[in-house]
Amino acid sequence: MDGTVVLWIMVIVLIATLLALAVLLKGVLAAARSISPTVKAIAGVAAAGSKDLDAVIALVTTQNYISQVVAGLANYGGSLDAALPDA
Repeated sequence: MDGTVVLWIMVIVLIATLLALAVLLKGVLAAARSISPTVKAIAGVAAAGSKDLDAVIALVTTQNYISQVVAGLANYGGSLDAALPDA
């Protein structure tokens, strides 16, 4: 084979390789760009979950208060009808 034919074959192989690499890198770039919206969505859910955890403190406080009230009523010695005035 002539040297120019081998050179042209190498050029064609190089161009094909570069095109394949460009397609693969485009896929990698698209995947990298899709990460940012996912992270933002996770951050939004985490913030909402944090607000839900703030309500747990109020529930624990309420539970403690109810336990104290029930203990006070039990110490009162009467029924709920006697302990609470008619409303």
